[in-house]
Amino acid sequence: MSRLKGLRLIVVAGGVALLAACQTAPAPVAAPVVQPQYTPRAPTPPFGASTLSVIPKLRADGMRDTINRDLGPLETLWHVRAGLNVAALSCTGPLYDRLVGDYNAFIKNNSASLRRANAAIIGKFQREFGSGHKKEHDRHQTRLYNHWSFSPLRRPFCDQAVQVSQRAIVTKSADLNVFAAEALAELERPFNEFYLAYEEYERDLEAWRVQYGQPTGS
Repeated sequence: MSRLKGLRLIVVAGGVALLAACQTAPAPVAAPVVQPQYTPRAPTPPFGASTLSVIPKLRADGMRDTINRDLGPLETLWHVRAGLNVAALSCTGPLYDRLVGDYNAFIKNNSASLRRANAAIIGKFQREFGSGHKKEHDRHQTRLYNHWSFSPLRRPFCDQAVQVSQRAIVTKSADLNVFAAEALAELERPFNEFYLAYEEYERDLEAWRVQYGQPTGS
């Protein structure tokens, strides 16, 4: 009887071991997949301009409020002369080789008209500022040259200046007023296009900030 009992114990123990062996181990729990957070690059100003650029406001007449607004015919001619002068000094390379010669020819061909234009502008400053007119006139001239010298637009401005200069040297004195009005608009075209592009950049940047926050380093 004891032998039978012992046998039963062995059989039971063997069955427990077999049952344990047949049980499937639980599958390991996979770690959650973490998707990397990607932040698109913040918009940048057009033409590599500074983020601190100040864009002239649009006036009620649809024109930008720049130094080239509200000019008489002689002032317009003088501002065109200044633009061509900046182009002759700063536009370099084979595409712009003719600018210096064109500018000198324009000055020579229209010396009398340009002297009248300069005298009219100085007279205007004398009337408006009295004894301090020279300082204000110098400040105005600096602003005018700085306007045409805006470095991010050097290439498109030079491209326009070449087209204007080719007409400048064949324009007769009697047609200078018409030429100057058209030339000023042409020289300003790259600037007006830049102003629109910069305002679009500002809108895009504001939308970017709403979604992603302030750009790093700002």
